[in-house]
Amino acid sequence: MQQSHHSSERIIAWAAKAGLFALLVLPLYVSTSLLFPFITGKNFAFRIIVEFVAVLWATLMLLDPLYRPRLTRLVKLSTIFIFIVFLADLFGPNPYRSFFSNYERMEGFMMIFHAWLYFLMLTSLMKTSKDWMIFFHTTLAASILVAGGALLQKFGVRISQQGGFRVDSTIGNPAYLAAYLMFHVWLGLILLGRLWRMFWLRILYGAAIVFEIIIVYFTATRGAVIALMLGAVFVLAASVLDWRRVFPQALRRPRWASALLALVLIVPIVFWQMRNTSLIKISPVLPRFASISLRETTTQSRFSIWRMSLSGALERPILGWGQENYYLVFQKYFDPKLYAQEPWFDRSHNLILDWAVHTGFLGLAGYLSLIGASVWGIIAAMRRGRMNRWEGLLLVSLFLTYVLQDLFVFDNLNTYLLFFGFLAYVDFLTAPRPQKPAGQSRGVNRAGAYALGSALFLGVAGVGYVIHIKPMLEAKALIRALVAVQGRAPLDQIQGAFETALQYHTFGDTEVREQLGNTSRQVPDDARSTDAEKLRFMDFALRELGKEVDRQSPDIKHMIFLAAMMDRAARLNPAYLGSAESLMRRAIKLSPTKQILYFQLAQIYLEENKPNDAIETLRSALYLEPSYQQAAVDLAIVGGVAKRLDALTEAGTYLRLDALDEDVLARVATAYQQVNDIAGAEKVFRRLIQKNPGNARYHATLAALLNVLGKKEEARLQADEAARIDPGFRAEADEFVRHLSQ
Repeated sequence: MQQSHHSSERIIAWAAKAGLFALLVLPLYVSTSLLFPFITGKNFAFRIIVEFVAVLWATLMLLDPLYRPRLTRLVKLSTIFIFIVFLADLFGPNPYRSFFSNYERMEGFMMIFHAWLYFLMLTSLMKTSKDWMIFFHTTLAASILVAGGALLQKFGVRISQQGGFRVDSTIGNPAYLAAYLMFHVWLGLILLGRLWRMFWLRILYGAAIVFEIIIVYFTATRGAVIALMLGAVFVLAASVLDWRRVFPQALRRPRWASALLALVLIVPIVFWQMRNTSLIKISPVLPRFASISLRETTTQSRFSIWRMSLSGALERPILGWGQENYYLVFQKYFDPKLYAQEPWFDRSHNLILDWAVHTGFLGLAGYLSLIGASVWGIIAAMRRGRMNRWEGLLLVSLFLTYVLQDLFVFDNLNTYLLFFGFLAYVDFLTAPRPQKPAGQSRGVNRAGAYALGSALFLGVAGVGYVIHIKPMLEAKALIRALVAVQGRAPLDQIQGAFETALQYHTFGDTEVREQLGNTSRQVPDDARSTDAEKLRFMDFALRELGKEVDRQSPDIKHMIFLAAMMDRAARLNPAYLGSAESLMRRAIKLSPTKQILYFQLAQIYLEENKPNDAIETLRSALYLEPSYQQAAVDLAIVGGVAKRLDALTEAGTYLRLDALDEDVLARVATAYQQVNDIAGAEKVFRRLIQKNPGNARYHATLAALLNVLGKKEEARLQADEAARIDPGFRAEADEFVRHLSQ
C-alpha cells in the first residue's frame, strides 16, 4: 500500500513537471483565431496551464511537506515584490486595467502573479539536476525551432504579417525574439560547458549557439546585440584573467582565448570606423547599427519618453500608477517635441522606468532585488566552490545582459518564462537542500488530500472559465464581427455581431469597442444603407465607446477617437458636434500638450462654422512646438478659409517651405490666394515649381501673380514656359502676353 501511495505521488509530481515543461514550448504557439495571434493565445494558455499545474502542486503539498515552498532568499524577495505589485495595482487610478490588462499586452497583475506562481512551482518541484536538464533541453529545443521559423522568413516564408527585413518568427516582434534567443545563447554555453567531454554534443551545442546568434543579428535589435557583445566581453575577460579557476582542468591558458577577447573588442571599433562605407550601407541590417547615435531621432525620442516617465514616477514615488496605467503618465507629461513619433505609448520602453512608473520606487527596488540577490548568490556560490565558475560567469552575464537589453524594451511572456525560470534555477543552486527525500511523509490523510485537490480543481476550473475562457470567447466573437465587416455584411448583422461579443463582459470589451469605433468611421459613407440604419449603428457605436470615456481615469486616445466618430456622425445628426466639442475640451485639460487634440477640436469648430475659434485653437497647438509643420500648415489653411490674413501671416513665420511636400504646398498657396496675399503666394509657387518644374499650371499661376506684382518680364517668361510644357496653354499664354504689352 505504501508503495502504491509513493507511486501515485510520483505520477502527480511528473504530471506537474510535464505541465511546467509544456510551458516552455508556448513561444512556438500562434493563435490565428484570436486578434493578436502572437500574444493572446500564448498568454491564455500559460495562465490555464499554470493554474492546473498549481492544483497538482497543491495536492502534492498536502501529501508531502517537502513539496511546500522553502522560504529561501529569492522566494521571500519574490513574494514581497508580488505583494508590492498587488498594492500598486489595487490603489492605482485604474485597478481593473492594472489587474487584467488587454488583448494586445495580456500583462497586468494576472501576468506577474502567474509568473510568480510558476517560479514557486519550479523551486518546489524541480528537486534534482536531472529535472533541470530536462527543463533546459526543452526550452533550448523550442528556441531552435523558433529560430528556424525566423530563418524561413529570410527565405520568404511568411509567419508574421509585419514583413520587412527584420525577422520575428512565432514571437511576433523582432525585439522580443532577440531577447528570447539571447537567454538561450547563454544557456547553450552553460550546457556546452557541462557536456564538453562529449564531442558530438560539443558540435551540436556549438552549432545551436552560432545559429541563434545569427538570428539575433537578423532581428536587427540593437539593444540585444550590444548587450550580447558586452556580455561576451565580460565572460571572456573574466575567463582570461582567471583562467585556472574558471577551467581548472586546463593546464594553461590557450592563446586563442586572448585572441578571441581581442577580436570581440576590435570588431565593434572596426565596424564603427567603416560605418559610412558602401560595404555597410548595402546591408539591410548593418545600417541600423551604424546609425546608433545620441542625436538619432529614435534615441532622442526615447530620452524624451524617459524624462516623461521619470516625471510620472516622481509624482507617485511609493507605489506608482499601477500596471498598464502608463497612458496616464504619457498624456499628462507628453513632450510636444514627440509630434513626429508614434502618437501613443503604453510603456517607457525601459525596464527600470516601467517598474518605477507602474509600482513606484518600492516596486522597482523589489524587482531589482531579485536580480541583485541572484547575482550575489551566484558569486557567493562560486567563492565557496559550490558552483562551477564557468557556469557562474555565464549566469551572471545572463542576468546583466537581460537588464541591459531591457533598458530599451520591455518584458513579455517569452522573457518572463526564462527570467523566472533562471531565478528558480539559481535558487536551486544556491539555497540549502532539504535533508529528507520526498515521498517519506507520515500520517497524511491521503483521501482528504485527494478530495481537497479535486475540490480545488473544480474551483480553479470555475474561476478559469470566468477569467480565461470568457475573454477567449469574446476574442473569437470579435473576430467573427470583423469578418462580417470585411465581408460587407448589412449593418444590422455587423451590429449584432459586435453586440454578441460585448455580451461576455470581460476585459476584452475595450478592444471590441475600439474595433467597433474603427468600423463606424466608414458607416456614414455606406451607400448600401439608409440614413436611419446608419444613424442606428452610429448611436450604438458611440454609446459603447462612450463607456470607455466615462471611466474615472479615461484614456485620451479613446476621447479623440470618440470625438472623431461624433464628427463623422454629425452628417447624420448635427447635434453630435456639440458633444464632440465638449469632449475635446475635456481631453485637452487632461493632456494640454498633445497637439492632435487641438487639431481635432479645430476641425470640430470648422464643422460648427466657428473659424475664429478654430484659428485660436490651432495657434495654441503651434505655440506648443513651433517646429511642428503640420500645426503651421493647418493654421495657414484655416486662415485662408476664414480670410484671416493675420493668422496666415503668423503661420508663415513658422513655415519651412522646403520641408513641405507638393500637395501641402499647393494648399498653402491657395490659402495665400484666398486672402489676396500675392507676395506670399508668389513665394510658395516658386517653391512648387522647384518641386515640380514640369507642371504648367504652376508656371501659369506664377505668371499671373508676377503680373500683379509688376514683374512683367518675368511674368512673360513664366507664361511662355507654361505654354512650352503644355501646348494647351498656348492660346491663353499669347493672350496674357498681349495684355502685358498694353
